Amino acid sequence: MRFFWSLLICFTYAAIDAAPLPDNVELGPPKIQLPASVQQLSPLEVAAWLTAHPEATVIDLRMPEEITREGRLTGSHHYDFLQSSTADKLAQLDHDKPYLLYCALGGRSEKAAVQLSQQGFKQLVILKGGLDAWLKAGQPVSK
Repeated sequence: MRFFWSLLICFTYAAIDAAPLPDNVELGPPKIQLPASVQQLSPLEVAAWLTAHPEATVIDLRMPEEITREGRLTGSHHYDFLQSSTADKLAQLDHDKPYLLYCALGGRSEKAAVQLSQQGFKQLVILKGGLDAWLKAGQPVSK
C-alpha cells in the first residue's frame, strides 16, 4: 500500500511538472524599469568608460563575504546594498559625479540606480551582468 501511495505521488508531481506555462509568463527576477539617464554597459564597455572617466567613483553593492570570495574592481568603494544604512550613506555622495554601480549579477545595481536617480544623481552607469559578467569577460579584480 505504501508503494502505491508513493507511486501516485510521483505521477502527480510528474503531471504537474509537465504542464506547459502560458506564453505570457516570464521566469526570472522581476524586470526593473531604469530611468533613461542610467546607462547599462557590458564589461568591455565599462573598462573603456572607466578609462575615459578617471574621476568616476566605482561602487560595489555586494555583501562583504562576496567581496572576500570573488574580489572586487580595483579602487571600488563598498556599500552593502542589503544594509539599512546604505541608502543614507549613498544619498550623501556628490550628486553630480559619475558613478559606476555593480553587484554580483546586476539586480542590486538596478535597484540602487533607480533610488539614486530619484534623488537627483545624474551620471549613473551599471555594469550589466555584474561582477559575474566582468569575470567571464576576463577582466581583472583585486583580492
